[in-house]
Amino acid sequence: MVATVRDRVRFQNAGIDCTRALYTPASSTGRHYHDDSNVVLALSGSFTQTMCSRTTVVAPNGLMYVPEGEIHATDFGPNGACCFFVALNESWTRNRLEDSKIDARRPKIATGGYLQAFALKMYAEFKNPDSLSDLIVEGAVLELLGRWFRECSRSHQHAPAWLRSVKTLLRDSFRESIALSDLSQAVGVHPSHIAREFHRAYGLTIGECVRKLRVDFIAEKLRNCEKDGSSLTDLALEAGFSSHPHMSSVFKRLTGMTPSQYKKAHGITSIP
Repeated sequence: MVATVRDRVRFQNAGIDCTRALYTPASSTGRHYHDDSNVVLALSGSFTQTMCSRTTVVAPNGLMYVPEGEIHATDFGPNGACCFFVALNESWTRNRLEDSKIDARRPKIATGGYLQAFALKMYAEFKNPDSLSDLIVEGAVLELLGRWFRECSRSHQHAPAWLRSVKTLLRDSFRESIALSDLSQAVGVHPSHIAREFHRAYGLTIGECVRKLRVDFIAEKLRNCEKDGSSLTDLALEAGFSSHPHMSSVFKRLTGMTPSQYKKAHGITSIP
């Protein structure tokens, strides 16, 4: 068993199941799917989540939405992890989400921000349920998903073309040294307006976005370093960091693990 402890509370009137699970260090779920859609809050520890062929490191307070039937895999760090799950069955999602004209089939990951407050509200009811908990939990789920889906809709569908171009430029050039003035020249928009609108649309500053892209790049490389023989210094420079210590500091701040701990958690104990 990957999860050593599971506590479950069913909010019968709301039709929502909540579970707290403790996962053993350096364990892995393998590829799998769930019959229910799940909102997942990382309470402690960190893990690597792979969905839709994209891998993201999820640190404490990270939040995920995993739709029913979504094939995914989770690899846990050297300290394991404790996660809080809110399971929504097919009937619940159909009755409450389909009429909203939203795409509830797309998985989502949020690494920080205000959305965690709604998940923590559900967790508080899970720990101390009473006769009003069903109402509070369902309200918190609906507000969390409503705000999250609206945020995604606005950022991806209503962001102006120049802002989407900025995000594409960052994805294509995050390993290079790139300044706001470079982005401004590329899209023809004032730097301060770029910075303000990017944060409003995507919930991250441009610097935070670049840092996350670099850490995700390093994490993917670490899982495959035996294939290319790269050292940590090589990987740091390849990702755009100024040095190995700089990369290690940022990596640990975002994931809760050093690069060596991360690699060890994925089965390789020797890193050049």
